Amino acid sequence: MNPTFLQVARRPKWIAGLLLAFLIAGIFAGLMQWQLSRTFNVVGVSQEQQTARPLSEFAAPGEVYPGAYDSLAQVEVELDPSNIYVVENRLQLRGSDQVPGYWLIANSFTEEGVSLTLALGFSETPPLTDVALPTGKVSVIGYVEPSDPPRSSENYLGSVALAELVNLYSSQPLASYPIYLIVQEGVDVGLETISIGLREQEVEINWLTAFYAIEWLFFALAAFYLWWRLVKDQVIRESGL
Repeated sequence: MNPTFLQVARRPKWIAGLLLAFLIAGIFAGLMQWQLSRTFNVVGVSQEQQTARPLSEFAAPGEVYPGAYDSLAQVEVELDPSNIYVVENRLQLRGSDQVPGYWLIANSFTEEGVSLTLALGFSETPPLTDVALPTGKVSVIGYVEPSDPPRSSENYLGSVALAELVNLYSSQPLASYPIYLIVQEGVDVGLETISIGLREQEVEINWLTAFYAIEWLFFALAAFYLWWRLVKDQVIRESGL
C-alpha cells in the first residue's frame, strides 16, 4: 500500500524538518517586521504640534526634548530692548515662492530669568533695531526651532547661532534655552510675520525597504515549500512513481 503525504509527514524525521522550517520562517518573519518598521515614516507637523502648548513641555534651560522642533509653544517673557539684532540670508515663504530678506531677533527673559531668543519678524530690507518693544510681561506663541550653525557676516548676523548670541547678550554666564521661537503671536514690531512653510503630517513609504520586506516574506514561505517538496518527493519514491 502506497503511503499518503500525511503518513510520511508524521514521521519523526519530517516533524523535525517542519519544526526547523518554522524556526527559519520565524527568523525571516522577524527580518520582515524589521524592514516594515523602516518602510512607513511619519513626516511633517501633526495637528497636536500646531496647537500651542507651554514651552516647558518642549525644552528646559540647556535641554531640548524629543519631538520639540516645529511645535507651537507658548510662554510669558519680558523682552530685552538692549539686545535686538538683524539676521541676514533669511527666506520667507509666500505661497510657492521663497523671498530672501532679513529677520529681526531679540533676547527675552522668562519668569525664571532664563534667556530665550525670539525671531520677531521678516523684512526684505534690513529692519531698524531701534523698534519699540512691549514692556512688562507678554505672552508669545511661536514655533520651536534649533540653533543655526555659526555663519560669518560683515554687516549683520549670519545666522541664529544661540551660542554666539548668548555671548552678545551678556558678558557674564547666562542661563538660556538651546532653542529659539519664531514668533507668530504676542509681539508686533511692524514687520511681516515669519513664515517657514511647515509641512503637514503625512506618511512616506520607503519602497526599497518595502521590497526587502516582501523578499523576506518570500523566503519564509519558501522554507515551508521546501519542506513540503521534500516530503512529497519521499512519497513519490516510496510509491514507486
